[in-house]
Amino acid sequence: MVAVPGGTFEMGSEKGEPGREGDEAPRRRVTIRPFYVSKYEITEAQWGACVAAQVCKPLRQSQGPDYPVWDLRWKEAEAYINWLSVKTAQTYRFLSEAEWEYAARAGAKGLYATGDTITKSDANYAASGYGGVRPVGQYKPNAYGLYDMHGNAWEWVADCYRESGYYQAPSDGSAVTGECQMHVLRGGAYDTRPEQLRMAYRYRAQFGGAGVGLRVAREP
Repeated sequence: MVAVPGGTFEMGSEKGEPGREGDEAPRRRVTIRPFYVSKYEITEAQWGACVAAQVCKPLRQSQGPDYPVWDLRWKEAEAYINWLSVKTAQTYRFLSEAEWEYAARAGAKGLYATGDTITKSDANYAASGYGGVRPVGQYKPNAYGLYDMHGNAWEWVADCYRESGYYQAPSDGSAVTGECQMHVLRGGAYDTRPEQLRMAYRYRAQFGGAGVGLRVAREP
């Protein structure tokens, strides 16, 4: 786990940002409290411990112990986080969407942690040509020391998805919750386009599936 300092940032995309979607607005100031976040996406080895405890289901897609879990349903991700909290006697949870973007930006002002451009030497996405996930930690981390915030696997966050974007969304970094028809996914995956890797880009899914993984947060 990596300690992420608290702070205030501008969440969402600016008008005219290449690839901007309507649900990335309005851009707004959000204040984040300090928290911990997993350095890597949850790996098959980590998931296997939950399977061995007979809490989590065996993976449908397997590559190796250092590969991220990448075919994950929402309910399966919930089960893993609940098990991890009980196992460690610490409070683990999904990141909120605001926390995820704040951690991904790590103070960067461009479209990506790498600036306004990203290349196949920076992340695993469609242009990389691998056609699937790679072991975690193969690319340079961002300024907070977090790996694969761009590409490899989509990451579930706690928020319900709303087409209206950030209108009336909380400014304290907490998640938008309730009866969710869909949850938000962040970060892009091995088969996505560069514009879908942007730190402001929002995807969503009802259940999850291929290309979807998980990163967890923990209270200080």
